[in-house]
Amino acid sequence: MHELVTYKRAQYPAFVDEIQREGREITSIFEYQSEDGAEALLSSSSVVVDVTQFIELKIGEQPFVPMFELLLLRMPSDVLFIADEEVAEKGKYLLRNTFSSFKNCEAGMEDNQDGDVMEKKTLVSLEDAEYEGVVNTLDNDLIGQGRFKDAFKEHSKSFRLFYALGEQRVFSLLLLGPSGVGKTEVAKILCNAIAPDEPLPKINLGNYSSKDSLNSLIGSPRGYVGSEEGELGRKLDSSKAGVLLIDEFEKAEPSVWNFFLDLLETGTYTDSQSREHELGGYVIVFTTNCPRARLETTFPAELLSRFSLMAHFFPLSHAEKEKFVERYVSSFSDKYQGLDERPFPSLPDDVTERALKEINVDAFDNIRILKNATRFWLASLVESL
Repeated sequence: MHELVTYKRAQYPAFVDEIQREGREITSIFEYQSEDGAEALLSSSSVVVDVTQFIELKIGEQPFVPMFELLLLRMPSDVLFIADEEVAEKGKYLLRNTFSSFKNCEAGMEDNQDGDVMEKKTLVSLEDAEYEGVVNTLDNDLIGQGRFKDAFKEHSKSFRLFYALGEQRVFSLLLLGPSGVGKTEVAKILCNAIAPDEPLPKINLGNYSSKDSLNSLIGSPRGYVGSEEGELGRKLDSSKAGVLLIDEFEKAEPSVWNFFLDLLETGTYTDSQSREHELGGYVIVFTTNCPRARLETTFPAELLSRFSLMAHFFPLSHAEKEKFVERYVSSFSDKYQGLDERPFPSLPDDVTERALKEINVDAFDNIRILKNATRFWLASLVESL
């Protein structure tokens, strides 16, 4: 019988690099299910076969498992078998007649002795003073939406408590309302306040309405051509920020909704490569343009019940839109005056007052469009000086 080498999820990239440096490639057992494929495998040498999915099927007592088990037993002695450590541990007893021994992979351990992913900065990892700073930043930087900001303060405080008690894994927000009223801005503000300078992981579900959209999100299964981790895993691994933005949630296909149904409950998910992703402590911001009146006919009731906080965002008032213009012009002025060398004249001292007088804020309900109009006004002003 063969030896099985197991790897932790965080070790996988280093393990792949090590194998490729040896001139070998990792394949899946399912690539050899045809007669020609099996014959090619049995006659090859120095093959690396990932049997994670085989073990999962064996645990699930699938009827066609014996066929692959027979193939495994017939393989040459120099074939290297590998599997995800957590999956292999679950099926260890069932594998007693398939593999003679189990060995832990050592790749990447010198850089990360625990095999953990990068340390995330989350709402629950902050000290009390830091947490209060995040709440105050959201209150100050998000224009309007007073009811939401009050609710966020109370619910986030509750989340920190029940996370510590092991009763709540993630803090999920479902933000409803028309475009351009500040829904996505919430995620940006929280990300910058919790983990400054870290990119915000963002998934736009407007791109996930096809039947195979779940594969794009978490990766296609091993053995498929072009199989990979999936967009969600890549985005999460690219940032230390414990904030995730899921945009246009109403456009997702039902299988994607079902995926998030489980994720919001457990705070974890396993991608198609059998790697587990931990989102404990995360703030996950879901946005939707779905009208409140159609909310219950658009989303399954069991999914809506999973959200920690649902809030409706309203169009900004006249005063709030003026506040936005005032802030944007002030920020522009600071950056403009800070340029070391510029062929531009100085701005007038009353630039903010002129902007508020000349820009008709009531013509815009979408803050993004108002921002573009303010930019155009500023560019025209500079050109006229």
